[in-house]
Amino acid sequence: MLDFWASWCIPCRTSFPFLDALQARHESQGLRVVGLTLEDNEDAINAFLDSVLVRFTIVRDPTGHAGDVFNVVAMPTTFLLDREGRIAARFEGGDRRTHASLESAVSTLLSGGTLAAGEDVRVSRNLEATSSLKAWQRGYLADPIMSLDGDALTRMLREHIHASKEGSAGDGGPSGGGCGCN
Repeated sequence: MLDFWASWCIPCRTSFPFLDALQARHESQGLRVVGLTLEDNEDAINAFLDSVLVRFTIVRDPTGHAGDVFNVVAMPTTFLLDREGRIAARFEGGDRRTHASLESAVSTLLSGGTLAAGEDVRVSRNLEATSSLKAWQRGYLADPIMSLDGDALTRMLREHIHASKEGSAGDGGPSGGGCGCN
């Protein structure tokens, strides 16, 4: 399992204990979690890791290349890999529904089963990075209102606000011309 996370990401704080417990439950079956941050602020990374203790492996790629290769558009984004290293499913967000789906997918794969199409969890199937601002660089836009948790309407409203903030940050984007008025 490969989990892209950021120190400013509120859902990452809830995902870390979940992922740590998931690895502990399934470690004997071969499950390994790797947390990957693309940040370059070592103080922020260390402060996060000091406040949210985990036993799984943490690695860094401050170049952001891994985020580009995996097309990360939301934080957290967790990839479930099969035993051959192929992506079996993608999970965006850190709410209970995402965690339940992820745990079910892990159990299915570890028992030798295959995942059905669409078993992953996406913030939006059509969401794609269209500007130079990357998901892992959004710390200055981070705000609790951008949490991906909650019911469908709440998540939709928060995603709209998030897109509006991103649009006002430059490059126009789908939600605005960079003025912040949307």
